[in-house]
Amino acid sequence: MSDKDTLPGPGHCGEDVAAYALGALDSAEAEAFTRHLRTCAVCRDELEAFQQVIDLLPMTAPAFKASPKLRRRIRRALADVPLPPIADDSRGASRQRTRLPRWLPRPVLGVAAGLAVIAVALVIVLSGGGAGTRVVQARVTGHGSASLQISSSRTELVVQHFAPPPSGKIYEIWLVHGKRAPQPTNALFDVNAAGNSEVDVPGSLQGVSQVLVTPEPPGGSKVPTHAPVIAAQLS
Repeated sequence: MSDKDTLPGPGHCGEDVAAYALGALDSAEAEAFTRHLRTCAVCRDELEAFQQVIDLLPMTAPAFKASPKLRRRIRRALADVPLPPIADDSRGASRQRTRLPRWLPRPVLGVAAGLAVIAVALVIVLSGGGAGTRVVQARVTGHGSASLQISSSRTELVVQHFAPPPSGKIYEIWLVHGKRAPQPTNALFDVNAAGNSEVDVPGSLQGVSQVLVTPEPPGGSKVPTHAPVIAAQLS
C-alpha cells in the first residue's frame, strides 16, 4: 500500500492517528503513516496529544476493586467475543497486533481505536490493577517514549514509537542496584512496525535504582556493549 492509498487527500489527514498510536495499523499502513508524519505537523501534534491520553487514561480511571466473581464474569464475556485474525509482525515484535478489517472507513477506525483505549482502562480497573500501578517515565535516546508500569505483581516496560535496534541486534533489559554494574535479565525484545513493544521486566525491583535498555547481539550479553538507549530512574 502506498502513501496515496493510506492518505488519499488533505480531508483524510489525521484519520490514522488513533490507530497508529495504538499499533492497530498493519505494517504497510504504519510505514506509510510514519513517512507522512515527517511532513505533516498537524498529524504530529494530534499524535502527541492522543499519546498523552493513552499514557494517562489507565491512571485516571476511578479506583475500583472488583470482586472475584465480577472479574470471572468479565473474563468469560471477553472470551466469548470473536477476535479478528492475528498477524505476526515482520520484525518479530514482542507483542502481536490485531489486523482491523480493511473495509472499515478511517473515521470509524479512529473511533474504534479510541474505544479500545477505554476498553484497556476498563480491564485494568476490573482486574484490580488500576489504583496500585506506579508509572515511571524513562529517558530515551532519539524519538519515542518509554515507561515502566509497576504494580504489586509485575513490572512492564512499555515502549512507543521507538526506533528498532540496529541490524543484527536486539534490545536487552538490565537492572542496576545502586553503584553496582548493570545485571543482565532474560528480557530481550524488538519493536513492531509502529515502534511499539510491551515486555515484562523479570525479577524483583527491590533495591533496583535503574532499569536500562541497550542494543545487544542476538541472545543478549552478560555485560552491556552499548550505551543505554532507555533509562528509567527508580531511586
